[in-house]
Amino acid sequence: MSNYVPQQDLYLGVTPAGCYYAVQENKDEPGRNFLHNILRQLETPLFNVKVACAFSGLKKKSALEFVHWLQDAGFIYGIEDPEDAPQDSLETLLSTKLKLLSDEGKAILAGSQGLYLGAAGFPHEAAEELAAVSANLSKVYQHHQHLLQGNLGYRQQAWSLVDSSGNSKVGFWPIHIGNDHFTLIVSGMPQFNQNSFKEIIWALSTRYDMT
Repeated sequence: MSNYVPQQDLYLGVTPAGCYYAVQENKDEPGRNFLHNILRQLETPLFNVKVACAFSGLKKKSALEFVHWLQDAGFIYGIEDPEDAPQDSLETLLSTKLKLLSDEGKAILAGSQGLYLGAAGFPHEAAEELAAVSANLSKVYQHHQHLLQGNLGYRQQAWSLVDSSGNSKVGFWPIHIGNDHFTLIVSGMPQFNQNSFKEIIWALSTRYDMT
């Protein structure tokens, strides 16, 4: 990246890749905790040693090294001007951003109870049913988590319906925000490496991440 974060005149932002890493699991982990500390802010924080130590839980030298590692991993970046978290209502934000997360313009954000918060490209009935399916898949994953993560070593939690070539027709991607669980349901190829994904995760974090 062009701007090295430990310059203390830069603001600290999270990349789409950093957002994905932060929310794909709910396990306590230093990098994930650091990213959540940024994402629950209403404005990108101005970087300094105090922020590095507070967000990482480390002392000065280790904290700065940790921040450097996060930037090298492509999870954070430094910018000269602050960015604000999305201010629109969640309903308005999802109505414009969800369709951009799919190469087919079809995506849903569902809650843990199997109800959808927003949908794009799907008729109401299909969105309802797919949201219900996402809740069932979450229960299946929890029931078999020891096998999938422990015995088999699969860290991914997403589920997908695939065609004969292995291409995803519709995928179910878990989103962990604080104590809440959501699922992004995407038709076709997901398009997560963009600001629309970041804006959705940031908006959810400022509303639901109270930890």
